Amino acid sequence: MSQFQKNRFYFGNTVVFTLLVLLSLGAQAKPSDNEVVVQSISQEEQNAALEYWTPERMAATQAMQAQAIKMINDDPGNVSESKHVSTPAATEILTAGLLFFQVNGEDSSCTANVVQAATKSVIATAGHCVQSPANEPHERIDHLVFLLNYNNGRWHGRFPVRNIYTVNGWSQQGIDGFDFAFLSVAHDNYGSRPGDLVIQTPIRFAAPATQGIFSLYGYPNAIDEGEHLVKCSERGVLYPDPHGGGPRVRSLPYCRNFSEGASGGPALQNLADGTYQTGNVEGYVDRVGAATFTYWEAAAHGAWDRAQHDQ
Repeated sequence: MSQFQKNRFYFGNTVVFTLLVLLSLGAQAKPSDNEVVVQSISQEEQNAALEYWTPERMAATQAMQAQAIKMINDDPGNVSESKHVSTPAATEILTAGLLFFQVNGEDSSCTANVVQAATKSVIATAGHCVQSPANEPHERIDHLVFLLNYNNGRWHGRFPVRNIYTVNGWSQQGIDGFDFAFLSVAHDNYGSRPGDLVIQTPIRFAAPATQGIFSLYGYPNAIDEGEHLVKCSERGVLYPDPHGGGPRVRSLPYCRNFSEGASGGPALQNLADGTYQTGNVEGYVDRVGAATFTYWEAAAHGAWDRAQHDQ
């Protein structure tokens, strides 16, 4: 019997975030769910995306999404009074950035993060930011551009997306536990890769699911129009997958307003031997102010490994 239900916010036709409420435990993922799916973006499409996303258009997109949130939320839109939500120090994390894109012709954004890869050209984000599952109403997502270390209209690199790597569990079924994507990006205008400009984030797969302190990072539009990075830190707990299968989804309480725009942001886990990205922000439970995030294991490893060998 289902105890969870998944909902999504739509601004126009744009899916901007996944909301979760409590559901039953699911079965284990089927091997076919882990099969990697590759979506390639042509050079012509990459050039069109770079031309489309002007500074003015990016600022307008952030403001539009923030205004849409205010229409359904009376919150003033500043950093939450929760002691768990804060603005990180300027040098705390330099690898995160904004991922701009269009959904059915409407402008939107998510968060993405540079992760360790042989090519120094891989970013991680949420699957729903880049791909519409086959079992849901079709959404055309295109014009993808990553702005490294975005902060109030400035950034340290602008990279068009070349290839998108997801798995069947997301691309065919939209299972929340598979709501991750690894993207290979092209060089910026100066011939640099993301990993040439910042130290790539170490990653770990199948880490102890709830051990240690977690820090989630993202650009939630409900806080200062998503113009700067926001952090939420706390101990994580497990949530079951709402579709009855796939990796478990985790949750971080007390992350008030960590909603639309924060999707895809890194979930950093503090373990005994270091800090690693072990998942990505996946959703937000509005009624309790909790952020949900994926648990990277075998399926995520397969998608990442394909992405890091993309030349």
